[in-house]
Amino acid sequence: MREQDHYAVLEVAADASADEIKRQYRRLMRGVHPDANRNDPAANRKAARLNLAYETLSDESRRREYDERTHPHKAHRRYAAWAEMPDWEDIVAEQVAPRRPRHLHTAEPLLEPEEIEVTVQELQSSPRVRRRVRITNRCDCRLLGDVSTSEPWVWGPIGDIAVGPGATAEFDVEIVSRKVAFPGISRVVVVAGDWTGVIPVRITGYVPTVRNRYGGAQTQYVPPRRRRAVRPR
Repeated sequence: MREQDHYAVLEVAADASADEIKRQYRRLMRGVHPDANRNDPAANRKAARLNLAYETLSDESRRREYDERTHPHKAHRRYAAWAEMPDWEDIVAEQVAPRRPRHLHTAEPLLEPEEIEVTVQELQSSPRVRRRVRITNRCDCRLLGDVSTSEPWVWGPIGDIAVGPGATAEFDVEIVSRKVAFPGISRVVVVAGDWTGVIPVRITGYVPTVRNRYGGAQTQYVPPRRRRAVRPR
């Protein structure tokens, strides 16, 4: 899958400053936030794209790695300027951060509950049904991540989720009754670095209605009477 162009998503130039990126992110987020665009089923997806672009470009090291991977001409100009300086080796050692090895958790994060179930009766009695999700960081690292959902009728939080060593973070997800599409199966996905947690979401108690067009098996079928065409006199 092709990586999204973060500069195009934020509608900024490739040499935009950190302040410009922050201002543009806040301006665009106000226009696509799901709470302000409840009739737009793609609002969650638009907000997630903005979050990913801002997370990448607002961090200096992540932005440098992204530019080197997707905008080689920009990185080439920077390296060419360094090469003209007498102390270029010191500059490269200072500016180019070494790649960090993949972090291995001493214990995988704990995501609760294992499954979210919502009954049809709850959906009928409330326009939105909330469920609480908990993430426990069982490692000595700082867990950074974000939340996404697979269906537009399940709404999650907007923004980063940070969980310190041994700490627990909680957030709510909402099931929007009027947007539920049956058979009512979705999922909440939490992505934090190299770890991904998934909670299935399921609507229970749904019974599809089957209607007999002709009033039941005991009713004799009578074909509809055809109308005779009226001939003009």
